[in-house]
Amino acid sequence: MSQTSVHQLKTLVDPRDEFKQLYIDHKKDVFAMALSILRDFELAEDILQEVFIKLYQYSKSNKLTNVKAWLIRVTRNTALDLYRKKKRELTGFDDQYFERLEYISEDPVEKIVLSQYLALLDSGERQIIIMKNISGLKHKEIAKIMDMPLGTVLWKYRMALKKLKKGLE
Repeated sequence: MSQTSVHQLKTLVDPRDEFKQLYIDHKKDVFAMALSILRDFELAEDILQEVFIKLYQYSKSNKLTNVKAWLIRVTRNTALDLYRKKKRELTGFDDQYFERLEYISEDPVEKIVLSQYLALLDSGERQIIIMKNISGLKHKEIAKIMDMPLGTVLWKYRMALKKLKKGLE
C-alpha cells in the first residue's frame, strides 16, 4: 500500500470513534481509581467525566504514548484535589452501592472484591491495588504515578495483599 493510501485510510477514521473506544477501554480504570480515593459514587462519576474531557483537550495538541498511565495519573491527581476540597463533605457509600458498579465490572464477584478493597485498605493501599490488579499497571508505572520509590510501592502492595488475605479469611 502506498504512503498516500495509508494517509487516506487514516483520515477516514473518525477521531470521535477513536475517542469513544478509548473511553470504552479505560473507563473502568479511571472510575476505579477515582472511587478508591473518594469512596463516593457520584464524585467518582464526576471525575470520570472530567478526566475524559481533559484527555480530549490534551490530545488535540499533544501525542500520548501511554494513554492508560496518563489517565491514571490525571485521575489520581484530580480525585486527590477534589478530596482535599471536599474532605468534610464526603459521605461514603450509600445503600445502592453494589447495584451501581457497572463501570467496574459486570461480574458480581469482582464487585464484591472491590468493595472489600475499599473497606479494608487505606487510600494509598487502595490506589496501588487498583492500579495493579484492576488497571494492570506495572509496579514501576505505579511508582512513577504515585511519585514514590519502587521499593515503597512494592512494600505497600505486599502489605495490602496481606491485609486483604487476612480480612477475607
